Amino acid sequence: MGCDSPNSQKRTDETLVFNVDRTRLEPAITDTTLKMEISAPKGWKAIEDAMLGEVIDRLGDTLTQGLQMVPRWIFLNENSRAMCVVSRLEGGAVPPNDTLLKTLETAYRTQFPKATVQRAIFLKDAFRVHQLMVGTSEFVLIKLICNAPESPVFEVAYVAPRDVYKTELRAIESSIGSITLITNSP
Repeated sequence: MGCDSPNSQKRTDETLVFNVDRTRLEPAITDTTLKMEISAPKGWKAIEDAMLGEVIDRLGDTLTQGLQMVPRWIFLNENSRAMCVVSRLEGGAVPPNDTLLKTLETAYRTQFPKATVQRAIFLKDAFRVHQLMVGTSEFVLIKLICNAPESPVFEVAYVAPRDVYKTELRAIESSIGSITLITNSP
């Protein structure tokens, strides 16, 4: 981002604004437990609760890397096999910070030695996002750990097969831009 050297460390997190193309999105879902709203990319449908466990078991540590995550929603594009998993970080887990991000980065580099692994921290609206992006010859994973005041820590992870990632990228960016916090009305 910008013209900074890749080795430079910013003292303040940059605020990112995403251009949301609603034509590339499904209708928004609201999760009152996570106090957030999100729209999945177009064609990515919420799977039934009965399938949640099966999908998570199949993905295993590829998504969690040892984090205590409780999946709340999984959106799947049955044609491309791309998916979005929205999870809650368990209360006893390590809070999101730079140490956690470095640990996750190391774990992904170990699990996928030939992958590119990039991490960043940015602000989106009123919350901090800790991002990891993992690219292998088979898939691209974008893991966003979102931390906001008065809201549980949650993660949104997008996984797309490498051959469909470019065609889904604009929809994924719109979906990320659609993530908003909701507040309880008095």
